[in-house]
Amino acid sequence: MTDTTIYSDDRQQCAKFLYRGSFGPQQGEIDQLQQNGFDAWLNQQFSSSPSYHLPKAQAFALLTNDDVNDNMRLGAWWQCALEANDQLRQRMAYALSQIFVVSKHGIGNRHAGLANYYDILVEHAFGNFRDILEKVTLSPMMGRYLTLEGSQKANPDKNTFPDENYAREVMQLFSLGLWKLRGNGKPKLDTKGNKIPTYTQHDVEELARVLTGWRRTNDLAPMYADNNRHDTDEKIVLRTRFAAGQSAEQDLQQALDVLFNHANTPMFIANLLIKRFVTSNPRNGYISRVAKAFKDNGEGIRGDLQATLKAVLTDADVFKGRSNAAGNGRKASKQHFGLLKEPIITVANQARALNMTSVGERWWNFQGTENNLGQAPLAASSVFNFYTSDFAPQGEIADLDLTAPEFNILTTDIMRRIHNRFWSNILAYKNTKDNHWVWNRSEYEQLEASPTDYVALINERFFGGLMSDELAAYLTDMLINKISPTQIDNRIQSTLYVAVTSPEFFCQE
Repeated sequence: MTDTTIYSDDRQQCAKFLYRGSFGPQQGEIDQLQQNGFDAWLNQQFSSSPSYHLPKAQAFALLTNDDVNDNMRLGAWWQCALEANDQLRQRMAYALSQIFVVSKHGIGNRHAGLANYYDILVEHAFGNFRDILEKVTLSPMMGRYLTLEGSQKANPDKNTFPDENYAREVMQLFSLGLWKLRGNGKPKLDTKGNKIPTYTQHDVEELARVLTGWRRTNDLAPMYADNNRHDTDEKIVLRTRFAAGQSAEQDLQQALDVLFNHANTPMFIANLLIKRFVTSNPRNGYISRVAKAFKDNGEGIRGDLQATLKAVLTDADVFKGRSNAAGNGRKASKQHFGLLKEPIITVANQARALNMTSVGERWWNFQGTENNLGQAPLAASSVFNFYTSDFAPQGEIADLDLTAPEFNILTTDIMRRIHNRFWSNILAYKNTKDNHWVWNRSEYEQLEASPTDYVALINERFFGGLMSDELAAYLTDMLINKISPTQIDNRIQSTLYVAVTSPEFFCQE
């Protein structure tokens, strides 16, 4: 375990830490972290009460005497992202939503159910992986999305067979991954140098039989077992025998234990979490150390997500900025450390820097999240998330055998829309309409006449003190030589826009 105390005096390390562990630092938080230390911050976050989404969305619905809709669900998400004290839990829930993918696309108008599903991730964000695997498996939203709901034993006379969809994805995406992994997360190879599959089509078919017999009551309650529809014959999954005569519940519990205890699961999940929080190209040792925390939290418990996440955020490679060199996983390279922020994280960073809030009682999806950002919570186009974890854009990144998953969705059109959203948020200080977002720019008005102090303010609020000298010089020149001192609106709006549309605002170290 890394001794984090040796880094807590470093203000830049504190700023970077908060960009990873929250939706962006706000005024005073970096200084507070520097004073109290990383362990104190983590302990406070781990003990914070969860901020749930469904109650907020339902409260918004009551104000309009309506059912929960997409705008209310996303409004609740934004309120939690921007105002909730349990920032790390909210970030972890968002990361988990990109692993245990459920999407509104394919399940119809079930927004209360989607908010409830997200709250499963919020509730169990720091719990045990085995528990969350069971909760998402029995969620009616997952049951509907990956068609586990209603899957029943084979009836050859009617030409009906168990649904294989969830059986395949729970192995490929939620636990094992496609390929057998070494202890450092890298693929095992056979004698011919080929990757070795983790499971076979026969395993999928057998697991589909194991998972028959689950039905849905409503959009909120866990699915229940209907043993009349369950296949009670013997099955063999991943070389494990499931005895004949077991109930749907017994088969499910055994199957989840098999997936949870599989040798691949710690490395597969460790790699995914590292890529969501810290860097797109973790070194072998980093993955191995996080996987070790998953295997044993120090007290003999496997699957402790709190211990796993702490290992993700406090590994020595994180503080030293070490990443893959040319994708070989061994040599350290600071050049390849970090990640491209996904659109929703980038906009959340801006909104928290501006300390944005909502006019009136109700938070609304004022960001037009999916249309403007190309993504929204629980709105991926497929079960493979907004992007694949091993995506590499053509060019230098692919040539070096590196990955940059978020580039998969950052198209020219999406970049244009994000820039437009940034501009709208900057102008939101004028908002007076109920449910619209607003911020107070008085602090910027007080300092814009002093370029050095004003740029220092932007650096602190939007970059955590990490702004490059080149960008600082450019903003200073704008104020001194480009925009008249009498054009206060233009000076504030233009400099903020240039700052947040700069490449460095989109990158996380």
